[in-house]
Amino acid sequence: MLLALLLASVASFALALAAGSVPGVLSALVDSSAGAGSRSAVLWQLRLPRALSAFAAGGLLALAGGLLQALLRNPLADAYVLGVSGGAAVGAMLALLAGAGLLGMQVGSALGAFATLAALFLLARRVFFGA
Repeated sequence: MLLALLLASVASFALALAAGSVPGVLSALVDSSAGAGSRSAVLWQLRLPRALSAFAAGGLLALAGGLLQALLRNPLADAYVLGVSGGAAVGAMLALLAGAGLLGMQVGSALGAFATLAALFLLARRVFFGA
């Protein structure tokens, strides 16, 4: 099963490198002709960073979901069910209303998600432990 998943990830990575409006970009890896320069630039400067960031984001989202499920000991727990994504959206909107830029919106989003998760833990502690 692990080998099949590894092959599927390599195939999807190759597909991410090949997909686009400029055809024959993957042939730029082995082709050294004059026309391969622009295809090589498309591959190395556009498609490879896009594919790597997509794989990194997907892996980090999977890790965050797994950690959330392990932390709460609930296999059905995710950011939408628990309201963490809603708290992040509220934090981002409050930052935008305050006139913050992109960095301020990201900080507000992280703070909103953290505040929602903290409130969730406090409420769960109160319900389960009576404290």
